Amino acid sequence: MNRLKIPELKLLKDVVSLSTAPFCEFNVQEFIRAWADENGIGLQEDKVGNILLTYRGRGRAPKNTWVLQAHMDHPGFELISRRGRTVQAWFRGGVNENYFPGARMQFFPGSGTPASGTVESARREKESGFLKCRIKLDEPAKLEVGTLGMWDIPAWTKRGNKLSLRVVDDLCGVASILLTLKRLKDSGAKRPVLGLLTRAEEVGFVGAISAVKNKLIDPAFPILGIEASREMPNAKIGQGAVVRVGDASTIFDPELTSNLRKMARGLHLKDPTLNFVESLMPGGSCESTGLALLGYRTCAVCLPLGNYHNMGKTKIEPEIIDLRDFESMVALLEAVSQVKPDASNRTALKKRILENHQKRAALLLHPQAGR
Repeated sequence: MNRLKIPELKLLKDVVSLSTAPFCEFNVQEFIRAWADENGIGLQEDKVGNILLTYRGRGRAPKNTWVLQAHMDHPGFELISRRGRTVQAWFRGGVNENYFPGARMQFFPGSGTPASGTVESARREKESGFLKCRIKLDEPAKLEVGTLGMWDIPAWTKRGNKLSLRVVDDLCGVASILLTLKRLKDSGAKRPVLGLLTRAEEVGFVGAISAVKNKLIDPAFPILGIEASREMPNAKIGQGAVVRVGDASTIFDPELTSNLRKMARGLHLKDPTLNFVESLMPGGSCESTGLALLGYRTCAVCLPLGNYHNMGKTKIEPEIIDLRDFESMVALLEAVSQVKPDASNRTALKKRILENHQKRAALLLHPQAGR
């Protein structure tokens, strides 16, 4: 049974409780820097603050090293100006405009308690494409330009295996990478593994594209994107982690995806408490698509997600996942990171179908019986 240990569950809670928004990921970055230093994991950053974590492994590094990738932001607010209790703020990320009037939110200053308020209006700014919001604070507060804001939702609620979180997408992805690297280091795993943590995914993969342009990741390394995606009829919350064949824009590398499928099936056979489904998840596009378009070989896993981007049926709600799906996903990341990326079953499959052809192709030349 592959359950999270108490310190691992605490790490997950600590990560998803961080405040973040596109271009305002500083709390997540600070947490990761401290965590990497404490746990002896290598860390480097590019000039815009994308982070590359390194578990160095034992012995000689292979040519193909897995890169586990997630993003550090979630749709949220950034303060533009304040006059008394009235605040103007950008909202960046995909949330429908009808959710804003009357919705409760909080600003998170660098020190002190959060400042709560109510969104009075939101309008789309033509040039940037972002929403410009007017917010009325409950009480006067000293807030600086650039202060980040999020929906006023409890960061963490756990009932059995159900997690209701202010942020699943994609701080659960960030947490899964930290947990995987920690497990690999503690077990002395042989193969090195990288963790790429990017900024500003929610506004068009801005951080990931910058990471490529800044040469933070070797183009020879395969990238395994980790996300949360709106649950689908064939990939529901609680059914298992999803081996994501593709997203709304494209499908991913067949060899790498075959790796994941083979590993997931093997894990389930070994431990039936680890569950997986295989699905195209067309609820949105993820960084695996963006990186593939820039020449990288990519594949993906994701968590089936309820209340995508906090959009409940009629109002802002917590995002929802099943803890067992998360546990299965971490087990898959840990296992697949230690196999050669091209060690799939495609060679064996090709051999099998060609042998079958050789045995039966002559029947194509014979008259069909009964004619």
